[in-house]
Amino acid sequence: MVDKDISFWESVIFVDESKFNIFGSDERITVWRKPHKELNPKNLLPTVKRGGGGKMVWGCFAASDMGTLVFIENNMDQYKYINILKENLKIPTQTLGIQNTFKLYQDNDPKHTALNVRLWLLYNCRKVIKTPLYSPDLNPIENVWHELEKRTRKHDISSKEQLKSVLIEEWKKN
Repeated sequence: MVDKDISFWESVIFVDESKFNIFGSDERITVWRKPHKELNPKNLLPTVKRGGGGKMVWGCFAASDMGTLVFIENNMDQYKYINILKENLKIPTQTLGIQNTFKLYQDNDPKHTALNVRLWLLYNCRKVIKTPLYSPDLNPIENVWHELEKRTRKHDISSKEQLKSVLIEEWKKN
């Protein structure tokens, strides 16, 4: 992929999903402290189980602009993923000006590579960029998620509804 010219990348739509919490992260944080100093108040971080609740989103973008941001209720599975693609992939390709030539870039998440999803993509997406198995996630949308996370942390968020409105507001700024 390194040798592809810019015209190749201008017609790629990058897609993925991410979870945003009201407070903090679901991930474990590792911190190094001096012996017997772990309970010092300056070494402690407040936490809330499971981030205090959050929103799962699916998004897409291309070189020309940001696409759709979709909020996902409950857990994402292959069937929900197909529905999201059906309802949200065609519109961005039209608005981004790449409807007939677009290529889809997604990671190797099992719900993305399930047989039903592959069959749907076979008939509805001319080109899916293959990513190597067990490769690091090199999807540029990960950088978008990181930036969106940083921007949402600048807001004082106390509810899922407020988180949703902040995510929409910040997504539109990208």
